[in-house]
Amino acid sequence: MCGSGTLLIEAAMMATDRAPGLHRGHWGFGGWAQHDDAIWKEVKAEAQTRARQGLAAYESRFYGSDVDARVIERARRNARRAGIGELIDFDVKDVAQLNNPLPKGPYGTVISNPPYGERLESEPALIALHSLLGRIMKSQFGGWNLSVFSASPELLSCLQLRADKQFKAKNGPLDCVQKNYHLAESEGGKPAMLAEDFANRLRKNLKKFEKWARQEGIECYRLYDADLPEYNVAIDRYADWVVVQEYAPPKTVDAHKARQRLFDIIAATIAVLDMAPNKLVLKTRERQKGKNQYQKMAEKGDFIEVQEYNARLWVNLTDYLDTGLFLDHRIARRMLGQMSKGKDFLNLFSYTGSASVHAGLGGARSTTTVDMSRTYLEWAERNLRLNGLTGRAHRLMQADVLGWLRESTEQFDLIFIDPPTFSNSKRMEDAFDVQRDHIRLMTDLKRLLRKGGTIMFSNNKRGFRMDHDGLAALGLKAQEISQKTLSQDFARNRQIHNCWLITAA
Repeated sequence: MCGSGTLLIEAAMMATDRAPGLHRGHWGFGGWAQHDDAIWKEVKAEAQTRARQGLAAYESRFYGSDVDARVIERARRNARRAGIGELIDFDVKDVAQLNNPLPKGPYGTVISNPPYGERLESEPALIALHSLLGRIMKSQFGGWNLSVFSASPELLSCLQLRADKQFKAKNGPLDCVQKNYHLAESEGGKPAMLAEDFANRLRKNLKKFEKWARQEGIECYRLYDADLPEYNVAIDRYADWVVVQEYAPPKTVDAHKARQRLFDIIAATIAVLDMAPNKLVLKTRERQKGKNQYQKMAEKGDFIEVQEYNARLWVNLTDYLDTGLFLDHRIARRMLGQMSKGKDFLNLFSYTGSASVHAGLGGARSTTTVDMSRTYLEWAERNLRLNGLTGRAHRLMQADVLGWLRESTEQFDLIFIDPPTFSNSKRMEDAFDVQRDHIRLMTDLKRLLRKGGTIMFSNNKRGFRMDHDGLAALGLKAQEISQKTLSQDFARNRQIHNCWLITAA
């Protein structure tokens, strides 16, 4: 990662006793009234002689590499202009291709100023890069010295090396550190992994869930769910992509320690899954309320197609806090598909319409998908179209769901509703609280439900209490199926959602 060669060129000039600016054509002091040109020529001649002698006597070599061919060509030009081009070998090479140019000795020094990034999305790749650099240093450069300059002590820890010395410095506004290491003679064997306990648990889960998911015919599942309290993240797999979600640590936890722990998790995840770092998406989230979970994070517009049983669905891993597919509702969606044949299906608070897709594939006579968000309805339309579900039988309606419910006169055989726990959106007529308002909701739903019909009602409120007396007064009864709708990958979090089947009493 030598860039335009600045460090190498300056090191070579110092090693060959070459004065800075030796080939400079003009000096400002030439116009100074007291300038003594004779002394200047003598000093310059001496410097040129020392540079020639230093170059002739110097027997060592300098090696530089960078993945960018254009940068390497610039480095070669810079070295030639500085008069030491013959001493430096520049190569276009990725860090993964780095090898010891002097495997039989003598020992040397590696210097590097790797990228350290300021954006969350770049961190997985940088963590993988530093982990790889550390492994290569230990395996191929035993006996050498290493010096690394960085603005991120957490990334330097991914080298898994113990520094002998460190020096604080500034790079513009950034607080930086230069750490010097002596690399012990290579001892062989497998290097220790960061966060070994976490890595072992992830490895165990991978062995269990990978086979199960293949048998189920699903590509999206939860691989890890804060199984170990000190590694408080959720890890979800979407085909060959992985999303790591870290809940924001409490304010009492040291920010640097929390960041270090997260970096260890990412490094271990990449290693255990043997995956490309650019296919790991990192999200840091707080416990979400209301509409916050739908807030936009980016505008990349990158969608990937995934399989869930017999359905194909679009997910977006980067633009929103959530991905467009609630994995914990997977079995509920399959049940809806199995219950839908020949029925008119209504999907309320539909999000991206994945439940409508399953109902349509299950043979529903019609699907009606209602949500307040135009963005998510367009996404739902894409999901339906991906599965060949188009035409008048599959309607999408943008509306305030609660207002639409009060005004609609249509009838449906099967209704799925997954309302927010709480919402005070300006686009809704009233604030909504699922615990307080679920009977009022059922009153409106009953009016739309055909005789013999079923409502599947789900929500994410922990400690939710169904008002059975209120339902009975409406002539309805509820059967809780929460545990039946939890698949293996969510068995560790049995309170992630509530789910009920509601029918006529």
